[in-house]
Amino acid sequence: MRQSKVADVLSGAKTVFLRCGFEGASVDAIAEEAKVSKATLYARSPSKNMLFLRVVQAECDRLSVEISRPLSRNDSPRAVLEQLSRRMIRLVLDDDYIRLLRTCTRAVSVLPEAGQIYMEAGPRRATRIVGQVLRVLQEAGSVKMQDVQSTASQFIHLSISGIIMPRLLAVGQPIDAPAHAERAVDVFLGIYSAGNT
Repeated sequence: MRQSKVADVLSGAKTVFLRCGFEGASVDAIAEEAKVSKATLYARSPSKNMLFLRVVQAECDRLSVEISRPLSRNDSPRAVLEQLSRRMIRLVLDDDYIRLLRTCTRAVSVLPEAGQIYMEAGPRRATRIVGQVLRVLQEAGSVKMQDVQSTASQFIHLSISGIIMPRLLAVGQPIDAPAHAERAVDVFLGIYSAGNT
């Protein structure tokens, strides 16, 4: 199958799954949205389940690109952490991310693999990326921690706390991302700054 057709299938599947949910999506609707035949669709994925798992993986890959971009090495540790925190916040503010999370949450009762792929390609990958940044800061003597991955997870939670649940529940509230990131980093450095004993 041509690469453009593969992209069409994934794009059409993403649109239908995020609009209708896993159970509400039909192969016919996906083929129509992708503007391909059902035969072309099945040549790419032998089942709706496999297609959904590919969409989850592709979306997590897309979203991880933003948080894994290099950070400025010339900035202060606080500035680096605030930039990283803002990236986490932008991720949660991404409408497709929220739709994906809602869709996966509903799908796991019939397709547990969706939760496993989402966790590995999404939150666990994000924790590893944040952990790499924190390790560099630790090596520079800016932060002090015992368990890098656990600390990375705490940093992510500080960054998105108070934002993700209202987004999931469609409770509209204004979000000042820079101010939220600044508060998250204040708390984080209050615990993990190398100057603390």
